[in-house]
Amino acid sequence: MKPWIPLALLLSALPALALGYPEALARADDRPPVVAARAELDDAEAQWARTEADPAALRLERLQARQRRELAAAQLRLERVRASAEISLAYTQLLDAQAAYRLAERGFELAGRTLRVARLRYVKGGIGRQELRASELRLEEARNRLRQADDARALARARLFSLVGGPEPGEALAPAGTPVLPDLEAVYRHLDAHPDLLRAAQGVELAQTALALLDPSYAPRARIEAAQLQLTQARTALEEVRRGLRLQAKARWQAVAERRRAFELARGESDKAARDLAVARERYRAGLISELALLQAELEREQAAVAARNAEHALLAAAWELAVATAWPLEVRDAR
Repeated sequence: MKPWIPLALLLSALPALALGYPEALARADDRPPVVAARAELDDAEAQWARTEADPAALRLERLQARQRRELAAAQLRLERVRASAEISLAYTQLLDAQAAYRLAERGFELAGRTLRVARLRYVKGGIGRQELRASELRLEEARNRLRQADDARALARARLFSLVGGPEPGEALAPAGTPVLPDLEAVYRHLDAHPDLLRAAQGVELAQTALALLDPSYAPRARIEAAQLQLTQARTALEEVRRGLRLQAKARWQAVAERRRAFELARGESDKAARDLAVARERYRAGLISELALLQAELEREQAAVAARNAEHALLAAAWELAVATAWPLEVRDAR
């Protein structure tokens, strides 16, 4: 008979599943602002349905009920974008912190090996006490960087856990996605659904309706002129809101373009470091450089790769800031 093994023991032996970027973003619906906005939309839809079903409802009442429902839907979309942006930032910050810890770990290991070589050379008379002390100080600095990286990793994990309930200790984190970046004209079109612009446009519609309900046969001229003035003011306010949102969106879009250029530059540096590492490995196999020199080349390659990934995450953060500015969801492709 085969020995019986508890299921829990079998499960604990399996590698921890990775928390995926799309799964983390999907938990934006559980954030309190999103929950509150969804409740407001549900209430607004119920009120609109009651108003539409009421044969005695006035034109202005129907308009206000519809506007409330439309504004609640736009606000819910904005809150989802904000929550997703917050989760995305926490997610990539943890990825960056994990990469920084691995890099600090490699640096600490290399500093330790360098110190062992320095001590051997010191014993053999190849270097003086000053050079040996410099190696000891580099090891201590590497140890401090490793400790700081571990603290930063713990803080980043706690931040993400507070937002999405994960990852658990030992649980892996899958790479983040790649943003699909719209052109500037598409960004401007997205602004039409922004709650601030929608609210201003609704003010114009409401003022137009209020004016249309007045007639010189029963309304005083002063009241009609006041309604006309209110309509003019509402139109002016709408244009001011539109102009302000367009300026903000353009600034965010330009920031995305700058981050994209920085990412392309960092990726080029990473590719160059990979080529340099290949050359270093060939030279090591040919006996032209030491093992420490090869390890240093490997560390520099990893540093360049981490810098490129950090630049990619900065691009993603800028894209989410643009999405928040336009209140339009960001399309993100799965990482390959």
